[in-house]
Amino acid sequence: MTVLPSIVRFVRPVTDLVAPCSFNRMGFELNRRGFDPEDVQRDGLGRVALVTGANSGIGRAASLDLLRRGFDVWMLCRDLGRGSEARDAMARECGEGRVHLAVVDISSLRSIRRLAEALPLEQVDVLVHNAGVLPRDKQLTEDGVELTFATNVLGPFALTGLLMDRLARSSDARVIFVASGGLYLQRFDLSLIEVPASRFHGPRVYANAKRGQVILAGMLAERFSDDAPVTFASMHPGWVDTTALRTSLPGFYGVMRPILRTAEQGADTVVWLATSDVPRGTRGQLWFDRRVACQHPLPWTRERGETRKRLLAQCELLSHVSLSEPHRKAA
Repeated sequence: MTVLPSIVRFVRPVTDLVAPCSFNRMGFELNRRGFDPEDVQRDGLGRVALVTGANSGIGRAASLDLLRRGFDVWMLCRDLGRGSEARDAMARECGEGRVHLAVVDISSLRSIRRLAEALPLEQVDVLVHNAGVLPRDKQLTEDGVELTFATNVLGPFALTGLLMDRLARSSDARVIFVASGGLYLQRFDLSLIEVPASRFHGPRVYANAKRGQVILAGMLAERFSDDAPVTFASMHPGWVDTTALRTSLPGFYGVMRPILRTAEQGADTVVWLATSDVPRGTRGQLWFDRRVACQHPLPWTRERGETRKRLLAQCELLSHVSLSEPHRKAA
């Protein structure tokens, strides 16, 4: 029995790239045999975590797990009613004092700025970008930006930038982007944020945005990791049974439902990235089931350096949030 974890860790570089074997529930059950049980034992008492899209699915599961580990958790939700229900349920288990709700629409730059200005926190230790959307048809936000890109890329970029001073005050901050395994099939294409409605393909645009999140994690790490104690990371949770999956990809959900991961399994690496000492100081890697994952298993999906720079410049232009000056830790 003691040999099994070593065997699992040895074969994972191969099995992780075979989605039908690794992305489902059985893949998680196999991979967790190689986990170090001591990795997530750190007491989060006194640390503050912000989780977007925290009222359901992976965000809710991650929020509850962090609360159980002693974190103060701010649930950042778009819908007041659903957010309140989730917040009250967590408060009944973990106590009123450590779980908080803030209403914010991550696709709206005005809403994000309002949140950043009103948030009564001097320091943020963990920021989890979990909120996402996969519309069937092209939609524009109030800022005139395609909704998928705004929610998954532009909004998280703006929120991170507006909170950088507070993240830099932490001795060990973590910024985590929850991506999707679908990014493996997509080479980042900035033109997709302006694709005509007649050519809009929801799953492709979504995969493109998730690829953008992985790029952002790496770019932000390059810019800030030497100047502030912030660890940037992206992760993908595998195939998880969530409300978003049921509504956005009903065909896929209908076929795969019996073997989809639970929300708790999907959230496992989020919590690990927020609590473990292992990823501390890493520089924008993509993670899957507590292990660094290959970002480009298909070589034609690799973006050029110029594309990465254009994405960052476009985010700064659209959000009016500049990251040109590093934020150093406050004295």
